[in-house]
Amino acid sequence: MAKPELWSSTVVQTLFARSPPAPLSPKGIWRQDLTAQINQLSANLNVRAVLHLLNDDFNGCHELVQTQEGNPYSDHLHSIAHRREPDYENSKYWIASFSHEHLTEIYSPGGTITQAKQEMTKFVDALQSVEASGNGVADHEKRQWEEMTKLARILIDSE
Repeated sequence: MAKPELWSSTVVQTLFARSPPAPLSPKGIWRQDLTAQINQLSANLNVRAVLHLLNDDFNGCHELVQTQEGNPYSDHLHSIAHRREPDYENSKYWIASFSHEHLTEIYSPGGTITQAKQEMTKFVDALQSVEASGNGVADHEKRQWEEMTKLARILIDSE
């Protein structure tokens, strides 16, 4: 599917217009009706996986990314999916296992890959604290949504 076609698709428009942002650790899929639509898109695996992630469909995301273990973008999505489950230690495992050129753009503009990965790990720790305390949920949901939509834009634009 060509980029303009993908950007103008109902499923992408619906997911990017979502408000308020997705919860840190949702209890279920946001819109069940979007799951089949995402699966039917003629887009690459990582694009479909990130769209499942934006729809709070961890199984849909996980089933796709685990087939491409070692692909840095699949592994990145894998780390976010586990963080949102929440399985914080597994998320950190995946963070340590990959790198790609867009990490600094997402996590540490102007910084290094090492700094970006440190920021990712700090965010996992922050979410674990938020889960325990209940403080700062809205701010962290906004930050997480920005992270996921930045990654989605990168993946869609490279389609």
